[in-house]
Amino acid sequence: MKTKIFIITTIFSLVFVSCKNDNQVKDAEENAPKVEKKEKFSVDLDITAPKDDNFAVYYTEDGTINFTGEKAVWAGVKGQAESQKVVLDLPEEIIPTDIRLDFGLNKEQGDVILEKFKLNFYGKTFEAKGSDFLKYFIANDSVKTEIDQVKGTIKFVKNPKTFTTPFYYPQQAILDEVTKITK
Repeated sequence: MKTKIFIITTIFSLVFVSCKNDNQVKDAEENAPKVEKKEKFSVDLDITAPKDDNFAVYYTEDGTINFTGEKAVWAGVKGQAESQKVVLDLPEEIIPTDIRLDFGLNKEQGDVILEKFKLNFYGKTFEAKGSDFLKYFIANDSVKTEIDQVKGTIKFVKNPKTFTTPFYYPQQAILDEVTKITK
């Protein structure tokens, strides 16, 4: 008889503990911070720009690098000495095959520093340090750059004699990353 009571008590104890753990798991899931899951392709840039400007991402959907103004997304940049995040969200349902980045139109812009860049699409991401930027985008011979491996940044240096928009076409490495996160 004592054995039956012990077995029944043990079973009730296990059921009670199991239900309590389920409630704790549910509470933890409900109180966990929500991770933003972007439902459109976006490019996030962590940059420092001394003057107000506009940055852009151009995109194509046909596998070419025939970038046009109709397929570009612009974002305003506030001139400041501190780092800021610039988010370039492509229109919904756009899945780019190629992207080009443009770092401003302001002829008075000083040196722009890129700390990191990130591609987002439905919870999948690719992120790289600014110092790795030229591994993913073709160098623009019209724009001098300085890479700081220690800080992980790239600086787009202003030429005081002539203004050239710092724009960068994709290398195969970035196209591979775009494909990975959009498939």
